[in-house]
This record gives sequence, structure tokens and C-alpha cells, in this order.
Amino acid sequence: MKKNRAKFCFDLGASGTKGWVQVIGPGKVGIEETIFQVPRARKVTDAYYENLYLENNKQGSYLSFGNHCWVVGSYAEDSVLKTKPNQIKNHHAIAKILSVVGYYVQQSESGVEVEIDLLLPSDEKAYFRAAEELIFKHLRQFNYGTESLTCTPIRVDVHPEGAGIASYASVFPCSILMFGHRDITSISLKSPGTDISNNAFTWGGWGTMRLLQNFPHAFSNELTGAELLFSEARAWGKGGLTQHLMKMMSEKECEAKIRALDEAKALIWGELADQLSIDTDFMNSRKIYIAGGGAVFWFDYLSQLCASKADILDSVRREVIATAGKGLSRDLQLRLIDSYLVWRQSAKPVLKLENPPKREATHA
Repeated sequence: MKKNRAKFCFDLGASGTKGWVQVIGPGKVGIEETIFQVPRARKVTDAYYENLYLENNKQGSYLSFGNHCWVVGSYAEDSVLKTKPNQIKNHHAIAKILSVVGYYVQQSESGVEVEIDLLLPSDEKAYFRAAEELIFKHLRQFNYGTESLTCTPIRVDVHPEGAGIASYASVFPCSILMFGHRDITSISLKSPGTDISNNAFTWGGWGTMRLLQNFPHAFSNELTGAELLFSEARAWGKGGLTQHLMKMMSEKECEAKIRALDEAKALIWGELADQLSIDTDFMNSRKIYIAGGGAVFWFDYLSQLCASKADILDSVRREVIATAGKGLSRDLQLRLIDSYLVWRQSAKPVLKLENPPKREATHA
């Protein structure tokens, strides 16, 4: 019996496990879906695991591989109250990947051949090969809830974050500026094929978490606070943050808090702009590609620093929206671009992207 073929691309950002999956069965059209799980993974004891009675789903699961048991995604929601700026993503990568893969393997009736692309930070390059080997090994057999699952791994490739956008870049020299939850990364590309890892610089602790640290209100959970900030950015003055604060204080006090957020943004951007302005490669870039969900906080400031050089990848965002088949906020679109561009290199049919106009390429 022929097996299904599943092609995944994962971005294990601090804001969430996200990416894409394409599953094609013999003689079937197949499906393409976005991947979203909360970014939590927690080890548990064998005894704890054996007493769990949960229903694994797209949002979360409990699973085991090797000698370790885990709860992942929504079932580990209480495990991340504060993000560590220097946390190595590779440590929990296998559990997060198996949590998603397990769902699709469980749904299959004819077995699954699996291809995986994984994006990790450039500063974890030393772990890339080990991560590929361990993920490939544990894909063969793992426990997903009470079931023992098997699949056939075809390949596992780890790429530095920014690899998808680098493959799309057509104007050189250029830079990629990625705004994450725990950090901001700048990648300088002098020509096609430039080594990403050796040309990436990351400001640890400068992501959305820095806004939270400078906002005069303490949230019980850092990621909940971040989501409220994003909600506010999507609908300024009417977002989730305003509604959250209004439950605890007067309208006047709430307005003061929101003003303080704007002041915090200006302060943080001033510091970041100072750093970027002395980066010769960044300032000499003919094009600056902008990605990462946190970019929504800085659009106004980017126009001041980058002027006409800034490119928020509109043609790719349109494909992301069309492929997702559902409404995605702008920050979610920006979070999915990098993994989308890597995924489309192997997931057929490959869509031809819209190249920047020739006039842009010549005079940017």
C-alpha cells in the first residue's frame, strides 16, 4: 500500500510553534494547512504521564520518545511564565515537532513518509546536525498519548532563521530585519548564496519582551502579555490590552498606561536605531526585508530609518493569506513568511513568487 507523504516546515519561535504542512495521499488532491501551537513543552515523570487522560489534538499533546515524557502545547500552558533571552530552542525542538507530526500520522490510515524543514537561530548552528539526526531517529517510533506511532522519515533539514527570505531576495547588497518575541536579528547579504549564519547578528532580549519589561504593568504570564500588546497593535485604542486594563482601573488610568506604552516604544526604538545606524552593512543595503510578528510595532519608525528601502514582502504575504485559506492578522502573516518560503521549495506545487519590479531592483 502506498503511503501518504507529509512535508512540514517548522519555526519554533518563542511566540509559538508555527509553520506549514502539506499531506498528499495516493490518488488524492491533498491538504495544506498552517501550524500553530503555543510554544510550551514540559518534561514530566513516567508516573505523571501514565496517569494522564487527555485527548491529543492540533493544539497540544502528551507524548514520549527515548527516555523522556512530555506535555506540549496547550497541555503545558502553565510552564512558561517568563522567557529566557538565551534559551536554546534545540532543547525542546523534538517534542514540539513530534507533537504536530503525531497528529497527522495518527490521522493516516496508510502510513506516512515525512519530510521536515526546521528553522533555528544562527547562533545555534553548532546544534544543527545533531538536531537533524535526533529528529530523524525519533520520527521512526514515538508514543503519542497511549498510542505507539511509526512513520518513515525521508529527510530532516535544519536551516538558519531567515533562510526563506534570503532565497527570495533579489536586490543586493541587502539586509533582513526580523522582529521576534525575545530578540531582533539583522542579516546582511552581499550576494546570492551568502552564508546566513556568519552574517547574522542578534540583539538578545530586544524583542516584544523588551516592550513588556518597559511597560508599567505586570502580567501574570509573559506570553499572555505579549498577545495583549499584539491585540492592541491590531486595533489601537480598542484592542485586548485596553479591554484588559479597563477591568482593573479607571479610563483615565488606562489612557495613561497606553501612553506609557508609546513612550516605551520610542525609547526602545531610539536605542535600536542607534545600533543600526552604525552598522555599515545595514546602512549600505539597497533593500531591507522586514519580517517577524514584532515588526507591527515598528512600522512607523522603520519608515524613518529605512525610507524607501523597506520591503514587507507584500507579494509573499498575499500567497501566505491565500494558502492559509483563512483570515490572518498582519503579525501572523509576518511570522509565517520565512517558513513559507522554505516550505514551498519542497512542497509541490511550487508557486512562482512575484519578483520586485525591475525599476525597484535598479534604483532601490
